Amino acid sequence: MVVSLHNLSARVASLSDLRAVTELMTACDLAESGIADPEQKDVWKAWHASGFNLKTDAWIVVTNDGLLVGYADVRCNEHGQWTFLLRVHPDYQARGIGVLLIWLVEKRMRQLITHACPKVMLSSVISSMDRATSHLLERDGYTLVRSFWRLAIEMDEVPFDEIDHGSELIVIDSQNLVGMTPLQKRTGMYVARQYRVYEKELRVMEEIHITEDVEAQPLMI
Repeated sequence: MVVSLHNLSARVASLSDLRAVTELMTACDLAESGIADPEQKDVWKAWHASGFNLKTDAWIVVTNDGLLVGYADVRCNEHGQWTFLLRVHPDYQARGIGVLLIWLVEKRMRQLITHACPKVMLSSVISSMDRATSHLLERDGYTLVRSFWRLAIEMDEVPFDEIDHGSELIVIDSQNLVGMTPLQKRTGMYVARQYRVYEKELRVMEEIHITEDVEAQPLMI
């Protein structure tokens, strides 16, 4: 497979990219749903999570002008499952950025495959509204295995009539829910989003090669 990246270059991520990666994620979220969730502190926390190595497990793609337009990372979650994040700027779709980042993720995963564990299942969770990434994953051999909804609730203050389940606080604004009895007052704002989970089984095999034509920028991987 040949991927040509004109006026773009790829390299491993570093802490100095923290703000730019957060801005990229925000731009992607706004394009998909009009709502931006990522905060710089959240990205920083993810980069410092146990078992994650920023020097080997995250990559970025930048333009000649230094604009960060692509990001990917791979990690093992708390359930022992390998999952990766893929984000490409809305204005830079269909330029091979996603293909390159998936290749880098899979290359890293194959480095971790051993004789004791000759294969690994790699997954990615994406928004159901991210059709570009969905198409890219399916074209690259990933299979849609399930979908789920996530309910986010924003609170200005903790209401008196809160619903306490153990250590988690659940507050539902039912004024906009059909068929439910309205609360006495508005207690928060909820946003429901649907996500899709794609999976692919990786084994030790001959890696694909990514080359550039004469006009492409060098890939600093």
